[in-house]
Amino acid sequence: IGETTISNSLFATKILVNEAIPEVHEFKKSICNEADGDSQRLTHLSSQGSHSISNEFLTLSEKMQLDEICDTAKECFCATYSTIVGIDNNMWYYDSCKQCNKKVEYEGGGKYWCTKCDLHFKSAPKRYKLTVTVQDDSGNATFVMFDRETFQVLQISTMNLKDMWDKENKEDAYPEELNKLLDKKFLFRIHISKYNLEQNWNKYTVVRLTEDENIIKSFLEVDSLEEKDVEVESTKQKDSISVIADNEDSSICSITATKRSFKDSTNVGKVGETSPAQLSTSQKRAIIKIEKDSADEAKDY
Repeated sequence: IGETTISNSLFATKILVNEAIPEVHEFKKSICNEADGDSQRLTHLSSQGSHSISNEFLTLSEKMQLDEICDTAKECFCATYSTIVGIDNNMWYYDSCKQCNKKVEYEGGGKYWCTKCDLHFKSAPKRYKLTVTVQDDSGNATFVMFDRETFQVLQISTMNLKDMWDKENKEDAYPEELNKLLDKKFLFRIHISKYNLEQNWNKYTVVRLTEDENIIKSFLEVDSLEEKDVEVESTKQKDSISVIADNEDSSICSITATKRSFKDSTNVGKVGETSPAQLSTSQKRAIIKIEKDSADEAKDY
């Protein structure tokens, strides 16, 4: 205190937030005006969040089968393991906005207009939008895969594939390279959106997919509780069973099924029904018939 000192700001750091700096503005503008091929590559960079990919599937998503996804009445993210069995032969790509990636309208004369950003562009990068049919033991569903997830599997950009397809001049509904997706199993992370629920829209957006064996193995691990076998109580044996009889004289008894693993849940249903996949996996009952011999005809269970 009281001493005179001399200092300078040679090593000081100044941070500007959202400042109107001409150099920064020009840099942003140059990115948006890059060639289509360069802009296309930008979409393939995966964003790194505060959590790992494993957590996205195993912790931050609800574990479901396809029939449960279709029956869900709340907005959420869910994870499901299924196989791609079909590809919609309608348009497999779209012209996108360079800023928001949404679909743009072609105005003619080589110009495009984005209704969301209210901006006009001289070019619009092509991006994937595939509608695929997926299937598991419980049934099937319709998923929509966009640019990042499709490129992750095919390893070819939408623009390059479109150019190849145009040069080959084939009459196929879509490039045969897309068939590489068929019969492939993935662990999907799906968004059941507010739009899905309010509009009864049964096409669900894929926000992430993986073929990582460790993640899939962890996802498919069975419950710690093993399924218990059903044993019938007999007058000659000491085995026991919890049986709920419909009435005292009936030989048809109803037994509540034990908790099953994710893998086996679709194999339980009502005996005699042709489509057990449509049943809820949370409440299933099996009907068994207990044959009585003549000696025990008058005995109750």
